[in-house]
Amino acid sequence: MTEEMKNYPPKDAIIDELASSFDGIIEWYQYMQENQPIRYRPEYNLWEVFRYKDVEQVLLDHATFSVDGSQPQGFPGALTKCDPPQHRQLRGLVSKAFTPRRIEELRPRLIQITDELLELAIARGKMNVATEFTYPFPVRVIAEVLGLPPEDQEQLQQWSGQLVRQFLCVRNPDNNELLHYFSELLNERKYNPHDDLISGLLAVEENGAHLTREEVIRMCLELLAAGHITTTLLLNYALHRFCQYPEIYQALRDDPSLIPGAIEEALRYDFPSPNVWRTARYDTVFNGHEIKAGQYMVAWKAAANFDETYFPQASQFDIRRSPNPHLTFGYGIHRCLGAPLVRLEGRIALERIITHFSDIRLDPDEPVQYMDKMGSARFIQSFGIIFTPAGSSG
Repeated sequence: MTEEMKNYPPKDAIIDELASSFDGIIEWYQYMQENQPIRYRPEYNLWEVFRYKDVEQVLLDHATFSVDGSQPQGFPGALTKCDPPQHRQLRGLVSKAFTPRRIEELRPRLIQITDELLELAIARGKMNVATEFTYPFPVRVIAEVLGLPPEDQEQLQQWSGQLVRQFLCVRNPDNNELLHYFSELLNERKYNPHDDLISGLLAVEENGAHLTREEVIRMCLELLAAGHITTTLLLNYALHRFCQYPEIYQALRDDPSLIPGAIEEALRYDFPSPNVWRTARYDTVFNGHEIKAGQYMVAWKAAANFDETYFPQASQFDIRRSPNPHLTFGYGIHRCLGAPLVRLEGRIALERIITHFSDIRLDPDEPVQYMDKMGSARFIQSFGIIFTPAGSSG
């Protein structure tokens, strides 16, 4: 990639067009799908695609559209920042230490962590769900998966939030302290391996290849950030919605088998990360449009999730929707590696909440607050819920 190709325009600039209301955002997505499904914006030298099949094509065609520069400058990512063949080798090695079996083995511990965090809601009858549950929950989980010391979890929560804000382009922090922490931890694990993901990443091998020290550190930081933000956002928006629509919460209590479908619909409908960026490697023709090498492709996966061709009555939130082929976790070789863990965390969190509480409702004393500088991207960072214990008359 050339230096010119790496000079992406500010990514928050292109979301300014989104409406302030969520209904307005959906209307805009569907208007663009109908009237301008592929749009060129000369002021940013970028193309935007809005229809499901076009978004899918951009994400699938890694030979034409590169991820180079798709993450904020300085973000210490690994898988999300490289193309094949490096990506293929790196993902192959990481997958060996991040298998579905290892994820499923976490179930008892996930239940325990969830119940420990919900003790505050049981004792007080309310809590700030974002700061006291959905934020610390995935950080504790990924810290245990990586094998990080329990006494470091408070610091890790701060570092994880730091990485998330960098990923969202809100801040560009100094990560030297965090990098030093993981470097020292790798030194210890190299000579004293544990039954954890860090030790597994150090040990995995494929055709004689190992992960480099830098790749292991970057992979750990990417997992810490991605494992945090995805589950936190999923649970924030699911619980916020269930408070607004108590009939959905009651349906889940009446039939917990609906929880997986509710998770998928929350991922499709409410997940606030609107698009992904790619760069054209060479001149190409995309659905009749001439794309020049170095031009940017913005794939609106949030818009794709409201494409009526794939999601009939897309503007309706339907926990029984099937099939639900949303693109929230991406598509192709860069599909989210941690998606199974996110789904398991979401399922267990909701299962434990409906077990403990017969009713949840928004706390007017702690109204929803959104992250600064994210405009219409709608990242919830704080809100309170009042809980009614199961078996209580209210």
